[in-house]
Amino acid sequence: MKIKNILKSRIGRNSVFSVLDQVLSIGMNIILAILFAKFLGPYSFGQYTLGVSLVGVIAIFSNFGILPILKRAIAKSANKTCIYLGNALGIKLLLSFPLLLLITTVVVFVLDYNKDTIFIILLIVIYNTLISLISYVGAALVSLHRNDVLLKLNVINKSISLIFAFALLSIGSTLEYLLYTFIIISTLVFIYSFYEIKNIAPNFKILFNLRFNKKYIYISFPLVLASAAEFINLKVDTIFIGSMLNEVSTGYYSAAYSIFMGAIFIPLAMIKVFFPNFISLFQHNKKAAFELLNKYSTYFIIYSLVIGLIFYFFSKFIILLIFGDDFNSSIEVLQLLSFALFAIVLNRLYNYVLIALKQDKYYFYITLIGTLFNVTLNFFLIPLYGIVSAALATFITELVVLLLAFIKINRIKKNIFLG
Repeated sequence: MKIKNILKSRIGRNSVFSVLDQVLSIGMNIILAILFAKFLGPYSFGQYTLGVSLVGVIAIFSNFGILPILKRAIAKSANKTCIYLGNALGIKLLLSFPLLLLITTVVVFVLDYNKDTIFIILLIVIYNTLISLISYVGAALVSLHRNDVLLKLNVINKSISLIFAFALLSIGSTLEYLLYTFIIISTLVFIYSFYEIKNIAPNFKILFNLRFNKKYIYISFPLVLASAAEFINLKVDTIFIGSMLNEVSTGYYSAAYSIFMGAIFIPLAMIKVFFPNFISLFQHNKKAAFELLNKYSTYFIIYSLVIGLIFYFFSKFIILLIFGDDFNSSIEVLQLLSFALFAIVLNRLYNYVLIALKQDKYYFYITLIGTLFNVTLNFFLIPLYGIVSAALATFITELVVLLLAFIKINRIKKNIFLG
């Protein structure tokens, strides 16, 4: 009972910090998307979202999928922070970044993007690396139940980035100079995050233990494939639109998609708190762990239905209010995406449960199936029906993966309680 009360208290406290963090992070991202769209127009906004999507997909492979392993290891034992986080940062700097830069350079030339788009994408490679470094520290903080420190880091990062973005866009700055600014800000925030983690773990430093990292990457291998499949499910539509249509169409689709993804900030915040606490509960009281899962599932379903209905019936008002008349083509996309909201929210929850239950291979299998659905649907439908078909492909993909995850988790639960 004492353990349960401690967990309840910790869940409540960290939930508040995590929700605030997600409101800040995703809220700022939405504001940045709006500023980019309004000041730079559909073309430059499309360049930016295309670059973020393409680099993000490649980065999944170059990062070796170590983030979930880092989270799980530190959640189980705080004294593993130095070795897991230290080597994660070492892998990122010495292996992942050079690999990401090399692969991205090859891909952008193969896809024959124009020169200014290629340069923007290469700048995003540097920016993505710095954000990843900060996210590794952030993941460790969440697993250490220090969501308060993570919130402070994100307040600093997002607030400064937003202030500079608004100031630069107001004086007519280009996307290129905005990215230079974001790179400088992210570098300084990473240095500060390093200082914060050393306050918690005084012996912490960046490491590169070859023997440990071989095992680290090997254990993470099923997750890198699963993470790649999951991220591709989220970004492949943007990449296909940018390649098969143009940057302007990418801008239209991304406007609706940024609002759609903004709606999941509360569930994502709760999931960040749920993950380490589900693991802790599962070790001591499996029934309580699954009761916690049921509560989260119920809350998410109710939330998704309410927000989905708002998006469907008020999509025109939302798009025109936020992005303006130039983005009329985004209205129907948002309506279709509203149907996928409940599936994408529950999928994120179930994915973390599968990882917590060490079902890494199954997680990979179902996300791979989803990726095959998504890639196939986008490949055939986008040339015929345009950006609207990408939203339909997202809904079908998320629904398929959700059903497969639900079946597996229920089967595990029956095996535990019915023997």
